[in-house]
Amino acid sequence: MSAPRGGCWGHLVGLAFCLLVVLAFHAFGWPRDRALWLGLGTALGMLTLTRPWWFWEDYRARWLRGLIGDAGTALVYLALAAMMMWIGLETNWRFGRQ
Repeated sequence: MSAPRGGCWGHLVGLAFCLLVVLAFHAFGWPRDRALWLGLGTALGMLTLTRPWWFWEDYRARWLRGLIGDAGTALVYLALAAMMMWIGLETNWRFGRQ
């Protein structure tokens, strides 16, 4: 059996995006935590808007879609993405020990 064709490309695009975010924020002199919050929020927002099958058909997304519908699920995911980006821009919340 072979793996789905899009899986490898999805991982490569994700890794390239993470690398780009880290390099961009290093250039701005922002801490790593801000890059993580903004990168995760941006990624969640982009995945919600583009709805690739491996994201939108995940069992957790399907459960939420069955509970509140596609539009409600998209709204919840976009609200979470906006909250992540707000945390990255406006707070000093950090990951892990300091």
